[in-house]
Amino acid sequence: MGQAIQAQCMQLNVKVSDFQSKAIDLNDISAVIDFSSPGGVEACASFCVENKLPLISGTTGLTDEHLGLVSTAKKSIPILLASNMSIGIANLKSSIKEYLSSISISSKCKITEIHHTNKKDAPSGTTIEIQRFLENLPGSKVVSPIDIESHRIGNIYGIHRIAFENAEGKTTFQHVANSRNVFAIGALQAAKWIHSKEAGEYTFADFLNKKL
Repeated sequence: MGQAIQAQCMQLNVKVSDFQSKAIDLNDISAVIDFSSPGGVEACASFCVENKLPLISGTTGLTDEHLGLVSTAKKSIPILLASNMSIGIANLKSSIKEYLSSISISSKCKITEIHHTNKKDAPSGTTIEIQRFLENLPGSKVVSPIDIESHRIGNIYGIHRIAFENAEGKTTFQHVANSRNVFAIGALQAAKWIHSKEAGEYTFADFLNKKL
């Protein structure tokens, strides 16, 4: 993700630096973007709190301990956490919500996610986000529990397939990421947006609701 973000910054003429660099000038920093590992979130949050900088994190696999650090940090800085920063996923969820509101019978649901072999967490953070989204929909017609299937294959950036099946038939929604650029663009746009926000915790939906 770091290379994808750097490439997008070059195209947009945005300066990018490693926040751990000794030569970094704090006056040049508008926000910190983190796509590292659960352990890296702690270092990023500490740096941002110390220097009063907004934090954008797309790191998944966070434990309750990591979320506790975020809960403390959000009291002094704006933080945006998102397992997926693709506008396509946001549109996918919107389409699913519209579909479920249009049917009259309950449906079984299966989420299938496929990622590259280097992805450590399974199911993916996006899958967990979609699962919670479905479970918390008002008047949801999704039968519990939701079936989840994870695969780690080749160099796949991310495929999320959500299938609903009932007596009338089967309906499937799918999002395929062809590169990491879609996530990098979303993160950079969110970083620009959160720069002017007050301390607190924000979601990617908060950003989209203001942007769209």
